[in-house]
Amino acid sequence: MDRARPSNLREVARQPSGGVRSASGFARIPFAGWLWLLSGLPVGLALAYSPLPVWVAFFTFAVLLEVGHAFSPIVFAWTNRSYRQLIFRYPRKYILLPGAFLLTAAAIGVATSLGWTSFVQPTQDLTGQNYAFTGFRNPFGVMVSVYWWWNVYHFGMQNFGVLSMCRAGQNPMPRRTMLTVGERQIRWPRPAAILSLAITAFGMVILPKLVHAPELGVVFYAIFFVNHWIVAIGLPTRVEGVLDRSWPRVRAWGFALGVLLLGGIGFVWSAPAWVWRAWGYSIPAHAPDYALISHVVPAVLSLRFGLSFVHFLYDRHIWKMSDPEIRAIIGPAFVPGTVGRSLARSQPRLRRVA
Repeated sequence: MDRARPSNLREVARQPSGGVRSASGFARIPFAGWLWLLSGLPVGLALAYSPLPVWVAFFTFAVLLEVGHAFSPIVFAWTNRSYRQLIFRYPRKYILLPGAFLLTAAAIGVATSLGWTSFVQPTQDLTGQNYAFTGFRNPFGVMVSVYWWWNVYHFGMQNFGVLSMCRAGQNPMPRRTMLTVGERQIRWPRPAAILSLAITAFGMVILPKLVHAPELGVVFYAIFFVNHWIVAIGLPTRVEGVLDRSWPRVRAWGFALGVLLLGGIGFVWSAPAWVWRAWGYSIPAHAPDYALISHVVPAVLSLRFGLSFVHFLYDRHIWKMSDPEIRAIIGPAFVPGTVGRSLARSQPRLRRVA
């Protein structure tokens, strides 16, 4: 029932405080931006000036980070009730297609290990990088090539995605249609996306061939790789923490710890040199203890690549904020904390007049 308003009260529109609109640029940077800024260059610089034992400990932990980040979007989707509803609503997108990639990778790995392809096993069981076998002469090389270049694209698009989050609230220019296929329109990519991909490709493909000093190499390693892994784990952890109103944010801490523990599977195919030496493998004496080395077993490495393909697909879908169903699930986690207070201040208030 409406109550009569006293005649000596009038409504005065209350404008948002000017301090909100004139907040500094640093205050407007969202969590994703701070996570992206602080998990790359600062980590690299700290490592560059750290003693050898710190490097050994860090690169051992890096195995957990790398493989844990691959599990991150998959675990995030399957442990979230709303995402699970989407998974079963669209099984081709979330189950059949990722499963096909995983099974294909496994089949290629098994066939390669059984000697059914032209792949030549290297004389050394261990190699510096598991993506060193790129090529198009056998299925395994093709799979590694697809993984590597898809990985570069994936890293670049994550950088573009974080940049887009930092520009939230600005109206981007609409993209023009490049090609129409049936009812589907393929649009021209945004310049910022192209720039992000170009910088990422340079840092991941070209820069390692130009930099030979370990101290400088570890800085770029942190900027392009460690940064990506930390964001991939930290961002869903943050979303879990914001959406979980209980204390002490059990879901958030449980998620982060869970994916890092799953990352321990990575020691089956990749580990620092000191781990392989402890397990009795012959490692060249010039290889430092912190050097990450992969075990060349195609059937095992193919599982690592298959996991990455599933990771690429899930990461593409679960953060697609242009999808209204995705936005309804995680959108509230990206509402700035000042919005609620600003809305409250913008509500009309009553002022007593004579």
